[in-house]
Amino acid sequence: MAIPSYVETNRKKGRAPQYFLVRKKRINGRVKRVWSLYLGTAKTIENVYNKCKNCALIELKSFEYGRTAALMKVAEELNFVDIVNKHTNKKKINGLTVGEYMLLIILSRADKPLSKNGIDEWFDESFLILIWSFPHQLNTKNFTNHMEYLTDEVMQKIGDDLGKRLVELGVVPTKLYVDMSNVFTYIENGGEMPKKGRSKEKRYDKNIIGIGIATSDENVPIFHDSYPGNEHDSKVFGEIFIKIVDRLNKINVPCKGIVAVWDKGCNSKENIGMIKYSEMNIVGALKKDQVPELYDVPLEKYDYLYTNKKKYAVKGYRTKKVVFGQEFTIVLSYNEGSYKRQSETYEKRKAELSKELEKIKQSVERDGRGKKKSIKNALIAASNAVRNYESAFKYDCYVKDNKPLFEYSVDADGEKELRATFGKNPIFTDKHEWDSEKIVKTYTQKDFVEKDFMWLKNTILIPIKPIYLRDDDHIKVHIFLCVTGLIFYRYLMWKLKKQDEPLSDTTVIGELEKIRVGIIKKDDEKVQLKFEEMTLNQMRLFTNLELKDALRGVNF
Repeated sequence: MAIPSYVETNRKKGRAPQYFLVRKKRINGRVKRVWSLYLGTAKTIENVYNKCKNCALIELKSFEYGRTAALMKVAEELNFVDIVNKHTNKKKINGLTVGEYMLLIILSRADKPLSKNGIDEWFDESFLILIWSFPHQLNTKNFTNHMEYLTDEVMQKIGDDLGKRLVELGVVPTKLYVDMSNVFTYIENGGEMPKKGRSKEKRYDKNIIGIGIATSDENVPIFHDSYPGNEHDSKVFGEIFIKIVDRLNKINVPCKGIVAVWDKGCNSKENIGMIKYSEMNIVGALKKDQVPELYDVPLEKYDYLYTNKKKYAVKGYRTKKVVFGQEFTIVLSYNEGSYKRQSETYEKRKAELSKELEKIKQSVERDGRGKKKSIKNALIAASNAVRNYESAFKYDCYVKDNKPLFEYSVDADGEKELRATFGKNPIFTDKHEWDSEKIVKTYTQKDFVEKDFMWLKNTILIPIKPIYLRDDDHIKVHIFLCVTGLIFYRYLMWKLKKQDEPLSDTTVIGELEKIRVGIIKKDDEKVQLKFEEMTLNQMRLFTNLELKDALRGVNF
């Protein structure tokens, strides 16, 4: 039988008493010590007790703070919540306003690609729970109900007012980089928005949704639009451009003198004429077959323009030519780095294409059982396979002696012609007074908007995908909120750039994510807020962005 533990005292002359926790047990009728633990002197026990008492009474919980607080600060500067509420007609009742609901969607999406139902759990784990309180639950129904307040007309008005606010703060575009892209979805039976088309992400098996964005030379988007995935870029460009001009008029930015920059996929005589009519200027790229003679000009006749960030020389051959019914200055640029990259890509793709064409041949000429490719399907498959390399690969499919045949080969002259285009890009403009270097650099800066699309497709930042909605109107609102989140990020980076912040965009976001705040409660003392220890970079961002302001509403 075990005897309950008790404390024994060991007293030695001239020394403080020592205490042991002892457990004894009766074995064969005799009591024996079976376990003991040295506790120390009375002073030692007192110190340990005090430390444990203090630890036991501390309550601690920490939250991600930096990124969410920074986006909230931007939303406040842009008057986002007030602008949304101004253009929506929700009755004044207890709970969140439409603007606050939309801001919650943006903030949660910037943290992770959540469904509307998942925002409730995210909210409970964010520091927002310290400053926002409301009587109802955050669920899918509440979010989708409030998204319905944002009609096409309302979103246009919100975009106009955000644009006005950006101009007031100093973000005034002198150049506009316009581009079109698309995102694939897992929506199979949706409305008019998700449609099959030419996926920029090579997901031809999925329905896609088209997106057009116009970004200023300050790298802040001023306009976007979403459209069905089966519509062609050049057709949609004209419709979007009219809306861009309307946006500029609404935010009091004159079109005259603004330089519009876009990729060759949007070229057409009608689109060029529309831009000229708006009094904007043009910098764009031409297709190879529009200026084939320029590719025969030897590199010896090119002028050195500059060395880019990757230490590659950029050269240019300048001339003038009538295209789209009017005369433009054309600079055929040559980039050593692009030449190397395109050459390596072609050599790799060349081997792959030979295998793909051989599979088509075997399928067409198959004997015996098994499904054969028809002539029509073989030609379609071959055309898709050799896309962008049509001049180098020749193929044909026909019937001879009642037997279908498929032939293919690499054309030496065509391959030579293809290689002559590597690293080159024909850039045209009506800014005849500009030097060649400025023309080329202006066009290459269109990677502003290309990076915007990368951010919208990247799960680390403000991802459009996955889309947890099926209704067309809800999809439009979802994309509108994601692009608005992108505007928040870009405005944030613009502010830091003005403050000579040396960190890159992605490093800034990474550092902000590491800034955390905790709530601490000791015994009956008042709850305290404490920030975790910060690095010098984090402290600089915290100070320059005035992130402490996000906790103004905390009330314990």
